Amino acid sequence: MNSTWTAELNSSILNETLPWNLSEPEWARYYIMAQERMFLVAGLLIFSLATVFGNLLVISAVIREKALHTSTNYFVASLAVADCLVGLVVMPFSAMYEVLEHTWFFGTGWCDVWRSLDVLFSTASILNLCVISLDRYWAITNPFTYPTRMSRKRAVMWIMAVWICSATISFPAIAWWRLVRTEPVPRLKCPFTESLGYLLFSSTISFYLPLFVMVFTYYRIYRAAAEQTRSLKAGTKQVPMSGPGELELTLRMHRGGNHVYHQPAADDEEAAGNGFQRSHQKTLGKNFSLSRKLTKFAKEKKAAKTLGIVMGVFIVCWLPFFVVNLLSGFCMECIWQEQLVSAVVTWLGWINSSMNPVIYACWSRDFRR
Repeated sequence: MNSTWTAELNSSILNETLPWNLSEPEWARYYIMAQERMFLVAGLLIFSLATVFGNLLVISAVIREKALHTSTNYFVASLAVADCLVGLVVMPFSAMYEVLEHTWFFGTGWCDVWRSLDVLFSTASILNLCVISLDRYWAITNPFTYPTRMSRKRAVMWIMAVWICSATISFPAIAWWRLVRTEPVPRLKCPFTESLGYLLFSSTISFYLPLFVMVFTYYRIYRAAAEQTRSLKAGTKQVPMSGPGELELTLRMHRGGNHVYHQPAADDEEAAGNGFQRSHQKTLGKNFSLSRKLTKFAKEKKAAKTLGIVMGVFIVCWLPFFVVNLLSGFCMECIWQEQLVSAVVTWLGWINSSMNPVIYACWSRDFRR
C-alpha cells in the first residue's frame, strides 16, 4: 500500500515538474520552434556568456591587483558579482523561456527559485550602484576625512547590507506569494506575482529609492567637482586647517607645483603675524601632503565621472522595466502586446549587467591596465 502511494506521488511530481509527459505533437512543435529561432537563442546565450566573462574580468582584476584594493573597488567587485550571477543563472533560463513562447520546462519549484534569484541579483546590482554613488559622494565632498570614514571594514559592512536587503525582498516575498496563491499554476508556465502591493514595495526598494539617492548624490558630486575645477583654474584653493584656531590655508597652484601660504583671517595684523610665525614650519611640512591630496582629488573626480556614466546607463536600462512593472500592476490591458514589451524591457535591464565592465574598461585606466 505504502509503495503504491509512493509510486503515485513520485509520478505526480515528475508529471508536474518535468516535461516527459508532453505529447509527440508538442515535442515536435517546440523542436521546430527552437530550430526556427536558433540564431536568437544563440545570440542571447552568447550575450549571457559575455556578461559572465566581462564581470569575471572585473572581479579578477580587483582580487589580483593590489592597486585596486580600495573600498570603492570592493563595491565595484560586489556589483560585478551580482551582474555575473545575472548572466550565469538568470539570463539563460529566460532566453529559453522567451524563445519558446513562455514555455517553462523546469517545474514550479525551480520557477519560484529562479524568479527569486532574478529579484535578488538584479536588486543587488542596483543597490551596489547606489552604494557606489554614496561612496563617491563622500570621497569628493570630504576628501580629507574620507579615508577614515570609509575603512575596509565599513565597506564590507555596506556590501553585506546590500546583499541582506536584496535577499529580504526576494526569497521571503516570493515564498509568501506562493503560500497565498490560490489559483493553480498553468501547465508549463512560470508566472510572476501580479500583486500590486508587492510590485510597489519591490519597485520602490529595488529602483526608485536608489534612483533618488543616486541622482541626488551625483548632483552634489557635480557641484563639488565644478567648484574644485574653478578653484584649480583660478590658481588658488582655500583649505581650512584641521587644528582649532588655525588660520585658513591658501593653496596657489602653478605648473611647476603647489605653493602654500597662509591668508590672515583676523583683523589684528599682529595676531595674524604671530599666528603665521607659529604655523609657518607646520605649513611647509604639509606642502607635499596637500599636493598629494590634490592629486588624489583629481583621481577621485575621474572615478566619479566614470561612475556617473555607469549611473546614466543604469537609468536608460532599468527605467523602462520599472515603469512597465508598475503599470502592469495597475492596468495590464494598458500595455500594448504585454508579453513582448515585458520581454524587451526585461532584457534591456539585464543589458546593464553587461555594460558595466565595458564602461570600466573604456573609462578607468586602472581597470584597463
